[in-house]
Amino acid sequence: MDTTQKLAKSYAVLNMALYLLFTSCAHSVKETGENNGVREIDIKKNISNTQKVNLSAIASNIEYCVLETDKKCLVAGKSIYCSKEYAVTLGGGDNMTNAACYVFERKSGNFVRKISSYGRGPGEYTEINTSFWDRDKEQICLLGNNQYLFYNLDGTLSHKVNRFNHFMMGFVSHEDLYVGYVPNRFGNSTVRVAFYDNTGAFIDSIPNYRFWERRKSSYGGSTDSWLYTFNYGLYYKDIYCDTLYQIKDFSLHPRYIFNTGRLAVPYEIQEGGRYDYDAIRSGEYDRYEKYMVIMKVLEDAGHLYFTIQYRNQRYPAIYDKTESNLKIMPPISVPPPIRGMQFPFYGFENDLDGGLPFWPQQMISDKEMMCVYLPEDLLTLDVSEVTDEKLKNVLSRINEESNPVIAIVTLKD
Repeated sequence: MDTTQKLAKSYAVLNMALYLLFTSCAHSVKETGENNGVREIDIKKNISNTQKVNLSAIASNIEYCVLETDKKCLVAGKSIYCSKEYAVTLGGGDNMTNAACYVFERKSGNFVRKISSYGRGPGEYTEINTSFWDRDKEQICLLGNNQYLFYNLDGTLSHKVNRFNHFMMGFVSHEDLYVGYVPNRFGNSTVRVAFYDNTGAFIDSIPNYRFWERRKSSYGGSTDSWLYTFNYGLYYKDIYCDTLYQIKDFSLHPRYIFNTGRLAVPYEIQEGGRYDYDAIRSGEYDRYEKYMVIMKVLEDAGHLYFTIQYRNQRYPAIYDKTESNLKIMPPISVPPPIRGMQFPFYGFENDLDGGLPFWPQQMISDKEMMCVYLPEDLLTLDVSEVTDEKLKNVLSRINEESNPVIAIVTLKD
């Protein structure tokens, strides 16, 4: 049997297995809170019992990195990542392409360097993958001359990888592989998650079982799925299924079930995606508004952080893995133009220094997580009512034209 036949056979077997697994997860959850070792997080029973949660419940300290503002390093957007010593920003720029990668000192916020430059010369980039950050190797990814260019934060080029055959909204690095989610933009994708080696060669995949008949256009799939690494493992969740999986041996292993009951997105309307462009033109912006959609998931040693989107509102939620306890925070209304954003504008009540509410955008390490504030948001704070000196110093250093400010919290043991 040749390689093509083997892949076809594997696809057929996995396709049926995944269909049974996904559909059974959605409709056969036990009420005991555990199902053959898989924990249930009961959303439907707790959504009406929201409560405020203080940041001090999970964190012992908050600090700020005020990014230097200068015409040589103007930052646009919130695609920002942190290492122990540096902050790296992806996307903002000082040229017409609005694409640049800057490195700042994390402690002082001082500008350090610009990595590479926009262009078509050797080592230059034509596109920045704003969703790629290799936390372990401290590398970012740029795209140039049909290759992925992986740069260290000191500005040196680490290695190049041939561009992947599959279009992926984002990918992560895990065990010498690059793993990415493949959006089913045209309804006929046979791959859901793709695996490539460090040369850009296709290795394996987790198949897609959702197909739909293409109409006049594709759909936007930027927030369909999340892949992340934690504690040397690789994890996956998409908005269609209620299950958070660990990926092992190129297959899905369920860990947590988000039980939304009858408010789960029905299989019958999953085809075509959440933000179908034809539906948007007809005024139906979000086809899943009346269903509960679990948005971006982050994880540390003790908790899962995620948001629930339901009826144009977003609920931040935290699940204590040790206590098997779920807390859902009061919702905010999310207007149509920003419903696709992956994290809310608020979350934990900031009782550490009286600043803006905090919600994790990225994990920096197992003990630190961060979010990004725009200066106009911070300037809504009344300086006369701020008692914390560090926060007062931050507010005195910014204006509406300033670069974003990074908030970093240290998690409790």
